[in-house]
Amino acid sequence: MSNKSLIWKWLAVGIILLFVGICTIPSVTSEQTYDKTIITVDDEPGDADFTLIKEAVNYSSPGDTIEVYSGTYLEQGICIGKDNITLLGISHELGDGNDSGKPFIKGDGTALVIHVEESHVIVSNFIIENPYASNFTAYSCIMVGNDTVEFYNEIERNNITISDCIIRNSPRRGIGVGDVGNNIKIINNGISNCSYGISTVSTTHRFWETLNISGNVITDCSMVGITVDDTLQAISGNTIRRCRVGISLYPPGSGNVVYGNDFENCPVGVRSENGGRNTITKNNFKNYSLIGCWFERDFYLYFSGLGLIQYIIRKDRWVYNYWDTWIGIGPKKILGTLAIGRYILGYPFYITIPWVDRDWNPAQEAYN
Repeated sequence: MSNKSLIWKWLAVGIILLFVGICTIPSVTSEQTYDKTIITVDDEPGDADFTLIKEAVNYSSPGDTIEVYSGTYLEQGICIGKDNITLLGISHELGDGNDSGKPFIKGDGTALVIHVEESHVIVSNFIIENPYASNFTAYSCIMVGNDTVEFYNEIERNNITISDCIIRNSPRRGIGVGDVGNNIKIINNGISNCSYGISTVSTTHRFWETLNISGNVITDCSMVGITVDDTLQAISGNTIRRCRVGISLYPPGSGNVVYGNDFENCPVGVRSENGGRNTITKNNFKNYSLIGCWFERDFYLYFSGLGLIQYIIRKDRWVYNYWDTWIGIGPKKILGTLAIGRYILGYPFYITIPWVDRDWNPAQEAYN
């Protein structure tokens, strides 16, 4: 066989081997995967990976679980800025020490204690407080998303859960929810001695489809137990005691359902502002005022009186609630007020007149 034929033969074999090699290279997909790691935090040095929660959060990668063991953590400004992070309180010690119960994060009032800025985040099983600082600043204990203008064009943040926390002594919000995304769960928390227990502040209303506020026990809040400023949301299964206003449905505040909540010793049970057509049903109302004004409807008159007429027509619907002092048959009369406001020279002025609403089918017994 000539040298020329051998060259062509080996060239053909080389091409075949090269083709086979290319075909056997693993393909690379665009799907992002996470290597899940457990990172530990304990306030006694040497027992865990970190002694500070903020350091563990900064070190973490998407997909990690940060287990914070029982102890006291003097921290604030814990910013969860990575996707798919679980921050979990563990109610016992990891090593040496005699701490027990949920880990306690105590802020000093100079910053948010925990700020959730990404999707697929869980914060669960902590005690958190954030009292006034010496310079009179006031921050929330937990903030989900943000309510400032520079964040309006940011991407949405979805699937965030704040659960089973004890939150107390915040001169602002216990838990705040800003412009975020879908499937935001605020569930089974105990909140006390805040100005606002749970407060949603959405300026754009571009993303929310599902907001779940349920199973929370909210007590002794100087302003409002729960504030929701969106439409078509369900607020259910919460216990609200000794708050100045139980639930406030802030503008646009329309088409919401307040269902299965327990109100007790709240001077104002439900406030509805500039919205209407909300449904308040199957709640327990205990120790409310028999002669005072127990609900509020507020309307700010920006233009003509036509808006006021429309607002009065689309009033809220009260039905099947339990009232612990109601005796009799037929509708239950509920005393309240209607405040009509208008801005004059940049300042709000309003008049307040007595108002009456009715629960058309009050329940005979309290709901469990």
